[in-house]
Amino acid sequence: MKKGKGPKTIIIGAGKLAWHLGPALQKAGFRIIQVYSRTLSSAAAFGLHIDVPWTTDVNMLKEDADLVIFCLTDRALEALLPQINLKDVFMIHTAGSVPSNVFEKWTSDFGVLYPLMTFTKTRAIDFRTVPVCIEANNKENEDRLKSIAEKISDNVSAVNFENRKIMHMAAIFACNFTNHMYRAAYDILHHYGFDFGILKPLIMETARKVLEMSPHEAQTGPASRHDKNILCVHQLMLQDQPEWQKIYTFVSESIYQHFQSE
Repeated sequence: MKKGKGPKTIIIGAGKLAWHLGPALQKAGFRIIQVYSRTLSSAAAFGLHIDVPWTTDVNMLKEDADLVIFCLTDRALEALLPQINLKDVFMIHTAGSVPSNVFEKWTSDFGVLYPLMTFTKTRAIDFRTVPVCIEANNKENEDRLKSIAEKISDNVSAVNFENRKIMHMAAIFACNFTNHMYRAAYDILHHYGFDFGILKPLIMETARKVLEMSPHEAQTGPASRHDKNILCVHQLMLQDQPEWQKIYTFVSESIYQHFQSE
């Protein structure tokens, strides 16, 4: 078991975020005394990953914890809270679009620690570079939460619920939707017998470019230059892939509208 001098911490959930947050907390000196997941396989795997005891029984959660971190989906968090019987413990969740007061029936000390990042179990992340948004129910707990966050990240900001929802929504456009476009490109190339690797240099340059100029300045392609002939050709080529055809048409129209006055 990993030892430390920081707060005795329980992590609830064993998904992608927990998989990265656990080691980051341990590296910062936190004593993770237990992890919980409702399924045996995920609880055992996560416990082994960070070398701490695990459980699938909420009634077996250690009562001497100082801090409980919920790395759960919105629905799972709301469903699990009524089952937890821990008193006088600081509870925080990690969700982008859930208010901190979801805890107010269960504890007087609560907050949010939201890492604005995409996580995958098989990919290493330097947590110190991850932007972390915090919110708490009072100034004392905000100071506590800031101290916790600054031990694992060099980029910590106090962000209220309304602004956190905006950031979460924007992140979905920048990350989740972008990755779905990669899926479209992957499927289209595979459909015609080509390898996705041909696009990797383009993907890298697109990402680098938007870090150095505005998205408007970085935009290229037939929709931005009003080339309707090419757009029509591509739409016809996608007739046997109607899902991607619909997305191609909708996104092209959105780009066209943004550049129409130029």
